[in-house]
Amino acid sequence: MASVWRRFQTGRWWWRLPAKGLIVAVTVFLVSFPNPVLFGRHVQRWRHPDQLIDPDAPELAAMRAELEPKLAEVAHGQPALKVVERYVYQKVPYAHDWETWGAADFIPTVGEALAMGREDCDGRAVVSASLLRSLGYNARLVTDFTHVWVKTDRGEAMHPGPMKKAVESRDDGLAIDWGQLANLPRSLSYGCAVFPLGRELIVLVVIVLMSIRPGMSGGRWFAATAMLVGGLLGVRYAARNPWEPVLWGQWLGWGMMLVGLVMMAMRAKPQPSHSFVQNESMVEQDA
Repeated sequence: MASVWRRFQTGRWWWRLPAKGLIVAVTVFLVSFPNPVLFGRHVQRWRHPDQLIDPDAPELAAMRAELEPKLAEVAHGQPALKVVERYVYQKVPYAHDWETWGAADFIPTVGEALAMGREDCDGRAVVSASLLRSLGYNARLVTDFTHVWVKTDRGEAMHPGPMKKAVESRDDGLAIDWGQLANLPRSLSYGCAVFPLGRELIVLVVIVLMSIRPGMSGGRWFAATAMLVGGLLGVRYAARNPWEPVLWGQWLGWGMMLVGLVMMAMRAKPQPSHSFVQNESMVEQDA
């Protein structure tokens, strides 16, 4: 096994590097989506998320019956949106998708969300938007890549505050504000912060195995591994609150991981062969 690993690590770069990249990519995918079927559904649904809003879903009938007396006591618009928001939060407790679906991310239908009984922001937004449409609101799903909420013709529900929408669902697909792509690093950092640490360590181990070079000293291996683990923990700590992230901490964490990878990938110092060492010893003895 050791000889196979050494041949792999010292092979031609034009096949070795793509092979390593493929191994890391497959690991990340399987850690994030152990069930690839869910990944396919997730991607397909995000192509047309407006189709998930179903005001006629039979599961909503009882919910509308409970909501209508409460809505009769408040004005239309934002006050009514707040009532629906609180109601959905109560009926659908928050849970991350890996707790509910075993996946890094998954956007459900109304029936799936209510059947599971718990969801994260996208599932709650689908239920809320469906309820609001059944009540006469023109509801749409919007996201800033970190959070999903509901936009209507009379205000917004489940909006976290200062976040700006990057993607809005439409009848014909998605409307994307390309200027908001700058939010992706923040979203990635938050994803790392809340994803199970055990799964992330699996990816980290594979990256280390793909990055180390034959002949690397134990000291450099330990330092590089420490940088990778420390950087990951730093990102998790700095990005744990998506509304008040510690930006410098996130960049420091990513920087530490980059330094660790560079240290792993650096060519090891060539080791003298046994015959060369033996010859050197004989010369010293003759002298």
